[in-house]
This record gives sequence, structure tokens and C-alpha cells, in this order.
Amino acid sequence: MKTLLFGGAPSVGKSESIYRLAKKLIDKGYIDTYSMVPESFEDFRAILEKKNKNGQIQIAINTASDDIARLIELKNLIDDNPQINILVSSIRDDNFYPRNQFFEYSGINELIDTIVEIPLAKITRKGNVQDVASNKSRALNWYRNKIDKLSLLILTNEPFNVL
Repeated sequence: MKTLLFGGAPSVGKSESIYRLAKKLIDKGYIDTYSMVPESFEDFRAILEKKNKNGQIQIAINTASDDIARLIELKNLIDDNPQINILVSSIRDDNFYPRNQFFEYSGINELIDTIVEIPLAKITRKGNVQDVASNKSRALNWYRNKIDKLSLLILTNEPFNVL
């Protein structure tokens, strides 16, 4: 299975980035098969579908993978939808629990499957109190915009080709 991962430590914006990507895919004609993508951000799992020049594309979207219960829910989503072409999910950073369990439960083999991982990090700013809030807000908006453009670029090109 082709896999796009948003990796990083807790609270760096992995799930929010995936949410924004899901909304953009819907805007580009993907159908939310089970109407699981929420109107405003919260964790979710969904299947997005669209027919393109390469045939029927099914993308499994998973925003949370913080514990075994959520990984079991992801496994069930994958098992219940064997026609999934692509998985988009969050994952913890290197050797941080439950990263290794993610691969075990999802059935993704790091040696065989196509995996692209976008590493995410916290945005921080230092300085006087007034400048910090303004600078951090601008930096965060810049960061989100770049992550959004990068994720769409990745899905548009090889090996995904879904847009």
C-alpha cells in the first residue's frame, strides 16, 4: 500500500495537517464515502474515493495513532476496506511509542511498501512579549501553508498520482 505519513512528536500539528489535506481532497472532487470528515477539526478516520485516469482511487485517512486502541481502529478500517490504494496517517517520530506498533497494526512493511513521511515540528519564537505573539502567528501560518502545499505536491506526483 502506498502510504503518506505525517510524523512527529505529540502536538506538532500532524492531525490538523491531515484534516486540512482531507478537506482539500474533497474540494478537488473526492467523495467522503462514509461522511466521516468533520466540519471542524477533530480526530477522525475516513475513506475518500474518486475515479481518475488511473482508475478508482480509495484513500484511507487516519488522524490519530497515539495508542493501541486507535491503531486497532485503523487496522479495522484497513481490513474492512481491502480496496484502499493509499493510506494517509499520523505517526509518532522515530522510536517514540507507538511508532513500531503502527506498522504492525496497519500491516505496512517498511521494506516493501512505498512510504513517504513528512516530518513535523513545533514552531517557536523568542523575543519581547508583543513581538513573539505576532511572529509566532505569522510563522505558524507560513508553516501550515508550506505543509499543505507539500502534501498536495506529493499526492499529485509519483508514486501517488491521485490529483
